[in-house]
Amino acid sequence: MQHPNSPRRQLQTAYTPTPTPTTPPPVSPLTSTSSEPGEPEPCDLDRTFGPPAPSHGRPVVIEGPYRRVPDIPLYNPPNWDANNAVMIPDFRDELARLEGVVTPGVDNTPFIQYAIEALTRDRESGYSAVATTASSSSARPRQHPPMPPVPLPLPLPFQPPATTRVPTTRTARPESRRQQLLRPLLPTPQASAHSLADSLLKRGPGPHPVQPHEWRHLGADELLARAPPLTFRPWPLRAPALFGFMALCVLMVAALILSAVYSHLHQGLLGWATINGGRYFLFRIFPQLLAAAVLLYAQFLTATIFRILPFARLASEAREEREGAIFQDLYPSFLWPRLVGPWNVWVPILVSWLMNFTIPLQSALFTVILVDQSWTWATVQGVAWTLVALYLALLASMVIVWRYWARLESTGLIWDPRSLADVAAIVSETNTAADYQGTQLARSRDGIRFALRHRAGDRLGYWTWKDGRAGFWHTLGSPMDDANPVPAPNLSAGQRMERRDEKQTGAKVSAEGPFVATDQEPDPDHDMEASHPSAEARRRYLPWCLRTNQLLWFTLTTLGLVFAIFVASFLPATRITAGFAPGLKADPQPGAFSAANFFYSFFPSLLGLLPFLLFQSIDLHLRILQPWAALSGPSSSSSGAAASRSILADYAACAPLQSALHAARNRHWRAAAVALLATLLVLLPVLAGGMFMALTTADAGVRMFPNVPCFAALLALLVLVLLALAALLPARRALRMPHPVTCLAEVVGFLVGAAAAEETFRGCLSRGEMLEKMGVGAGESRWVFGDREGEGGLGVRRVRRFTETKKMRVRKSQIRRLRRE
Repeated sequence: MQHPNSPRRQLQTAYTPTPTPTTPPPVSPLTSTSSEPGEPEPCDLDRTFGPPAPSHGRPVVIEGPYRRVPDIPLYNPPNWDANNAVMIPDFRDELARLEGVVTPGVDNTPFIQYAIEALTRDRESGYSAVATTASSSSARPRQHPPMPPVPLPLPLPFQPPATTRVPTTRTARPESRRQQLLRPLLPTPQASAHSLADSLLKRGPGPHPVQPHEWRHLGADELLARAPPLTFRPWPLRAPALFGFMALCVLMVAALILSAVYSHLHQGLLGWATINGGRYFLFRIFPQLLAAAVLLYAQFLTATIFRILPFARLASEAREEREGAIFQDLYPSFLWPRLVGPWNVWVPILVSWLMNFTIPLQSALFTVILVDQSWTWATVQGVAWTLVALYLALLASMVIVWRYWARLESTGLIWDPRSLADVAAIVSETNTAADYQGTQLARSRDGIRFALRHRAGDRLGYWTWKDGRAGFWHTLGSPMDDANPVPAPNLSAGQRMERRDEKQTGAKVSAEGPFVATDQEPDPDHDMEASHPSAEARRRYLPWCLRTNQLLWFTLTTLGLVFAIFVASFLPATRITAGFAPGLKADPQPGAFSAANFFYSFFPSLLGLLPFLLFQSIDLHLRILQPWAALSGPSSSSSGAAASRSILADYAACAPLQSALHAARNRHWRAAAVALLATLLVLLPVLAGGMFMALTTADAGVRMFPNVPCFAALLALLVLVLLALAALLPARRALRMPHPVTCLAEVVGFLVGAAAAEETFRGCLSRGEMLEKMGVGAGESRWVFGDREGEGGLGVRRVRRFTETKKMRVRKSQIRRLRRE
């Protein structure tokens, strides 16, 4: 018997592993070496998913003292070719091999190996369980590390094996220090697993031939003349509209500078007349109206940038630009600035939000001063130059916007994606639809972000087959040639991707299923579709401003405010027409600044700005959800909704007042009224800022008097706000969704199912072509949003007539199976 640590024992372990019970193939004489005849050939780790190499180099034989090994039995390999001569032609027949392949022409070896690796992977360590437990197994897997470059001896003549074998002996010379350093060591199973994971993470799978399912992105120089360029920009982002808005900013700056300089040089502008005359409207109401018009257009321009920027990012050539684009917000927030994109995008957004303060400042722009014993309208110098700085900043931001969109090579769009149908046309031919399936019932955007963590590099543009087949199409897709079987870090989320503890997750989920969490702590990351959606999961989400508690609070607060204003304004003791003491010094100071006039113009206007911005949030969310409500309302559950009133409704992309007209045309009366009121409420800060003026009474006292027409219009607007809030309380069930629909990933999840498979959206190179396929004008198609058995779960789908047949797709493997039967 040999000692376990003897040199002969080490050599036998390294190069003469115990034969496996399976029958090895015969050894070709061309590849035979001085090793044992029955020794299996070592694997080639450089060929990750390919068959074993047909030949290998000669292993190094280290000579040592002669030692007989009588305890190792000899092994005679059976003649496999002679015993199985009939099976060889069938096994090598290409047609017979392809018959058993699920997808002919595609090598399934990488997928099978990855499946085995995934099934045997340890949950804690993330590596294969086979490698970690191999040391305790009797059939220990053999490790074949790559051989380092070692000087090989001269080739020896080949001697065929004899019929009767005798245990062989080997000689070995004492090893030199260099040979000891170059000897390959057998790694432990843990080291092998680490090296395998590192190699997959660093270099991924090796190069492989082009597969039939792989796509290739088409550049602008490869497109045909009949393909429209992907450079569409909505009219607010085009040069003429931007130059016109810049000209308006220049006029505002020029008017402010002229009024400030002229008032300073000539000690005023015009003489005072009365608080109810035309001059009062010119100096205390009209400046805010101009500022309100500029603000509304700046907000509309910001909303357009938000809508188009995710598509422009998805069309970028740089992968880092595309990462996270499908999770970027499609709609802005005017109550608080929402900064997105690079600096030349978020700077104009911030400046546009700062323009909200121009209305209160314009309210305090003019006051009256005493010149030669007569009151004269004059410009407040400090306010005027502050407004000049703001409008110059707006002008500079518009130049930045123009330069950014003018230098943008591609937006990835053929036409303006204003509605759900436009987005469905973009994703109708995507090859990533399978990843979106199951995200419909996710609780939040974080859960969808985790499910789509591999879709960070998807690109929007024209695609074609990578193997050279004819045809091209426009969609959001992926080349599918660099799939990484190991989960990569979630770059779009900016955090390390982790697998949540299933025990903790399961403990927090209620008995109804994985969609309804307990009251202790919700689980937003793993709220995926796994069964038929429950009613609570289907109608889980409402925006914060449309929820019952918030709407009740808004309604009751507005009711109390209106009631208090009416009582305080018309009681004899507190009648507002009698005026009230300002409590501040009303005398004009140098620069025509009056503390009382500034305070009672700027702060009432600022207070009126808050309900205007709050109601804008309510209006925006209602315009976003109204098409979904039309698709899932009670009247649409059976017969569906017309396309023009549902998936073609573009309320969220409309300009001010335009959304109200479109909603009224589609008979969405509540959405039309709220949209109209949201635009009219800009008059709240305008009227509130010009409502009060410091005047001298007959007894030489100073009191603040209101402008009665402004005060009456203000009260009428507050009553309309109260009625609108009360009208939003009932019939909100149709507005409920499983999760928000404010980014592309959240919207696409509902569109990649049956609606995206419709021929209506496929191959459309213009919006007019899509409208023609949808039958707008005559025989208009009808659509519904819901869940139906056998149609891909929750999503948007077309309602079919009983006489209409549905086209079915049949796989080639199914056709061959039917032919065999």
